[in-house]
Amino acid sequence: LLCVSEQLFIHFIKTYCAHLHPVMDVARNQQVLARHVGVDGLGIFLVSILGMKNRHVLSHLLTFKSFKRSDSETEGPKRIHTYLPGAHQVLLAFFAYQTKNMYDTIVWNDGILFILHHLFAGATAWLGMYPGVAGVYGLFFMGISEFPTCTLCLLANFDPELGIDGLGEAFPTIKALLAVMFVTSFIAIRIIVWPALTYHFWGDCLTVLKRDSVKETNTVKISLKVMMTSSALLTLLQFIW
Repeated sequence: LLCVSEQLFIHFIKTYCAHLHPVMDVARNQQVLARHVGVDGLGIFLVSILGMKNRHVLSHLLTFKSFKRSDSETEGPKRIHTYLPGAHQVLLAFFAYQTKNMYDTIVWNDGILFILHHLFAGATAWLGMYPGVAGVYGLFFMGISEFPTCTLCLLANFDPELGIDGLGEAFPTIKALLAVMFVTSFIAIRIIVWPALTYHFWGDCLTVLKRDSVKETNTVKISLKVMMTSSALLTLLQFIW
């Protein structure tokens, strides 16, 4: 789907946008726009919407009462082991997007940090699709939290290295609007909400890892440890960026 979307965007830009500015009439620039809009922007937007459709599942974790974790012994394992079709859908779509994004990252030589990000993010999504391995948290970390990334993908078009040199001068208003949208959404979702959900995710994982019930198989325990490591590394990477 993303490969088809990419080609459709290239055709659309060639046919309807090439006359808007000389930078839009360059083949490489058209490919860059198609990648950042038709693949990255669209793919991330879809997983964000899928996550938002099920936001009610995690909304109770953002109350002040929830941080006392008085019910962690019972509710924590339930959250980790619950299978939610909507969460599986988010994780599957996110994994597919990361696969395409990894290919593009290598082809366009984006750098080692991007490769590491796609590896850890894709591996975490894959593990989350295994029944009983914190799939519910994928609604946020691979869904809702990607809204800032969606705006960032569009903003990447204006970067001289990763995007199109001169596009910012050609369309300064669009660049400014996207920058404001990114900063606002990043602060709200990645700076405020992300640490709160990470706190609960780690708390639930640690609670489950201390148990010794039939649900805590070796596969589940190893997967949770890998996901916790991935969560820490991805959190670190986003602050580095």
